[in-house]
Amino acid sequence: MTLVPTVSADRELIGNATGTVTDDWSADGLASGRRAYRVDDRSIVALNTATPLYRDLQTGDKGDDVLALNNELNRLGYNSVPDSNTYWWATSDGWRQLMADNGNASDGSLKLADTIWIPGDSVNVDSWSAVKGSVVASDAAVGKVPGNLTRLTIKNGTASSEDRIIVASGVTGTLPANSTEMTDGTFLQQVSETEAYRSLSQDGKSAGLDATLTLSKPLRALRVPAGAVFGISGSDGCIVPESGKTKGKPMSVSIVGSELGVSMITSDSADISAISTIRIGSGLDALRCG
Repeated sequence: MTLVPTVSADRELIGNATGTVTDDWSADGLASGRRAYRVDDRSIVALNTATPLYRDLQTGDKGDDVLALNNELNRLGYNSVPDSNTYWWATSDGWRQLMADNGNASDGSLKLADTIWIPGDSVNVDSWSAVKGSVVASDAAVGKVPGNLTRLTIKNGTASSEDRIIVASGVTGTLPANSTEMTDGTFLQQVSETEAYRSLSQDGKSAGLDATLTLSKPLRALRVPAGAVFGISGSDGCIVPESGKTKGKPMSVSIVGSELGVSMITSDSADISAISTIRIGSGLDALRCG
C-alpha cells in the first residue's frame, strides 16, 4: 500500500543579534539551552519557550514570557520558579548559570540578543546563513526549521474494525482500529529520521511511501468483490450470501482490508466459511443494511 505524508510548513528562525558570526555550532541541529552560534564575543543560546521571548528581562518583570522562561529553565535543570510569571532572584540565578555554561558572562538579567527561539526541544535546520565570518542583523532570518511529518494516510484506504500492524521504511507501528491515518508522534518521528524518507524529494513525498499492512492477529476473512458490500458505514457494511444458512438475507460484516476492487470481510454473526456464492449488482439496490 501507499502512505501519503502530511508535513507542516517550514518555520523561519529569527535572530536577535547584530554583528559578525565568530563561531557556528548548528551543524548537528539546535537544542534548547545550548549555544547555536556566536556573534562578536557573545554565544547565542537556543531556547524553546511556550511563549517566544521578545524583550530584555530583569528581576521584578512579569508576563507570560517570564512564565515560559521559568518553566524552561526548570526543565533544563536550572534554578527558577516554575509556574511563576515573575522574574525572581531564582530566575536571575538560573539565567546566570545558563549563560555561564554557554560561555557568556551575565549579571542575571536576560538580554534578548543572547537568544534565538526554536519551535521544539531540538530541531534540525536548513538554509542556515549564520556561518562563521558572515554578518547577521537583528530581526533577520538566519535559517529555517523544516516542516514536521504530522500524519501518514493510507492512499484510498479502508478502515478496519481491528488494529493492524503497519511497517514503513523499516519502522513498525500499530494502526488503530477504524482509522486509515497514523498520527502517533513516536512512529512519525522514527519514519522521518530514516534515510528512505529523508532522501525523498517533494514530488516523492507527494507520491507517497511504500508500506505493508497486516492484521495484528490471524483472522478468518472472506474475499469478495468490493461492489458486493453495501450500506457501508466506516468499516461496517452488509453482504447477501447466495449459499449457506443465510442465503438471500443481508448479513452484517466488517471490512478488514481492500485492494484492487476486492474487499476482505469478516462477520461475528455467521460462519463465512460456508459462503461460496454472493449477490452483486442491481439485486442489492432495494435492500437495507442493518
